Amino acid sequence: MKGTIQTKTTKKGIDYIYIYLSYTDPLTQKRKQKVVATGLTAKGNKRRAEAMIKDYIEKYQYLETPRTDTAVDNHISLCDFLDYWLSGKKLELRQSTYEGYACRIHSIKKYFEKKNPELISLTPKDFNDFFKYSLEYGKVNQKTHRREPLAVRSVRSYRSILHAAYNEAVIDGIIKVNPLDTVVVHGRKNREYNGEYYLLTEEEISDVLHFMGRNYPRLVGITFMGAYYGLRRSEILGLKWDAIDWERKTISIQHTVVRVTSVMAEDATKTQAGARVLNLFDTARSCLEQVRQEQNANKKFFGNTYANHDGYIFTWEDGRQYDPNYVSRMFTKAMTDYGRPEITLHNLRHTCCSMLINRGWDLKKLQYWMGHSDASTTLNIYSHFNRKRLNESENDLNSISAAASDLF
Repeated sequence: MKGTIQTKTTKKGIDYIYIYLSYTDPLTQKRKQKVVATGLTAKGNKRRAEAMIKDYIEKYQYLETPRTDTAVDNHISLCDFLDYWLSGKKLELRQSTYEGYACRIHSIKKYFEKKNPELISLTPKDFNDFFKYSLEYGKVNQKTHRREPLAVRSVRSYRSILHAAYNEAVIDGIIKVNPLDTVVVHGRKNREYNGEYYLLTEEEISDVLHFMGRNYPRLVGITFMGAYYGLRRSEILGLKWDAIDWERKTISIQHTVVRVTSVMAEDATKTQAGARVLNLFDTARSCLEQVRQEQNANKKFFGNTYANHDGYIFTWEDGRQYDPNYVSRMFTKAMTDYGRPEITLHNLRHTCCSMLINRGWDLKKLQYWMGHSDASTTLNIYSHFNRKRLNESENDLNSISAAASDLF
């Protein structure tokens, strides 16, 4: 297997580096290519990208290795087959994605493991019953310990995993037809599944930041980046000082810190569109300079015990990384003390989007700033905000139709 780097230019004119891996398919003996996004911009990152080639070759070496474990007992149970299927995915999935799959498979197995049915024995009705049960009782409330409905999107993710696993069973010759082909998870469609967006106004954002400064100083910078840049939690905690170009006044979003069952740092964003370069406006510069001054003071205080060797911007005073779940819990506590308990850290992202809509940003510019891979996500927030603004604004039709008022 060999690797080379190439650049691709986005519609916005930004050059990103990709790694092209050339390998021989062990089944067909034909040469193939796998393209891997590095999330790095082309300017100044060539050596860094070249250094990544070796790691990616090791990661994807399995593509050239003939699979020897395909002989599966035709009477294997569904639970055992799901474990087998997941083990085959470990090398090709990002660690966070793999852990997400493992959590969902654990939940699926909890439903089926009591009877422990064979893979080949399950019918479309069995899966339909499982999805109905999950939609009614698929989640346990951590406070009341009672079973509650699981979100439609979560149940659909169960179906996606089961469908993919059964597709492999078809390929392996264990079954002839995928029983999930005819099963649909009924519920609200995605365009209806947007609920109520809880937002802060521009004035409230300022007020919240001053409140954080007085009561939760660790959250000031995090709140700022969420409210004005609309960054995801993983993107905020993944920000490093080398992503800040002070001279060109830009911030590169290319590294994330996530938690599924463990905390992981990745040189990748949630989606390919998530890798973006944003403007470092003056207030953001001042915010980050203050964080840098505080961090430098902490480095002197803690000396050799200071832990932040990777250059993260938002850390504990001694340089240790934040646990993403801790940050979310502390933000929720802070907003409860502020008097807006319904506002979560992710709601700051919606707040930023709606604020920029109100300022007249067009859809494509907004989509890039938010890092949405699909314009429909931006449109959902856009349409929600416009409906809300329409219902709250003065009805202009009163003045427009005044000329015809003498008829009535």
